[in-house]
Amino acid sequence: MRKLLLIICILSSVGVINAQEKKEKKHAVSIGVGTGLGIDYSYKINNYFYATARYSTLPYKKEGFDYEIDGEDMLVDAEFDFSHIDALISIAPFGKAFRFVLGAGYFTSSDVDVMMTFKDEVTIGEVVFTSDDIGSLLINTEWNGLLPYAGISFGRPVPKSGFGFGLELGAYYDADGPSMSLNANGLIENTKNQEGLLQESFKENKFLPYVAFRFAFSF
Repeated sequence: MRKLLLIICILSSVGVINAQEKKEKKHAVSIGVGTGLGIDYSYKINNYFYATARYSTLPYKKEGFDYEIDGEDMLVDAEFDFSHIDALISIAPFGKAFRFVLGAGYFTSSDVDVMMTFKDEVTIGEVVFTSDDIGSLLINTEWNGLLPYAGISFGRPVPKSGFGFGLELGAYYDADGPSMSLNANGLIENTKNQEGLLQESFKENKFLPYVAFRFAFSF
């Protein structure tokens, strides 16, 4: 009798362990690196659909790098400030790792600021102007707050084995293109009158690319 009870206990323990091992993982958290640093949470609806909430940010600043315009050396300060919260649905048409991703992103910030000044003195006739005399040019670019998103992805949002990798390529779409502002001071102050021309030349830039390499943990 004791041996029988022992065997039953062992079999019961093995059954519980096997049941736990076979329990399907429905949730995952991941970090992503690419066009920004991001974190997301994914939920497996079934073998074909996943829901994801994602936050991504891209703060970047570089000052004083050289850039040539029409033969003139310029000093450029550039600053990027992108942060967005996304709500996404992933569709795996074959129940595999390849997926289509659809959704929208709300940009809490989407600014690109570029300030340009002349690096060297400029001589006009017999008059020498310093870079301070000539002044600086500031260009600001900003996209709309809520933008639709579409992309493709390789790798399951909720890995079967607990850990997994993935790659996502996509883009946000702004039907109106970015809004541009132009400001200037010094001798080039009148340049700011060209803001309309600048806006017109950039209105076709309707897409904001997104690339991320993801590392996910499922549970």
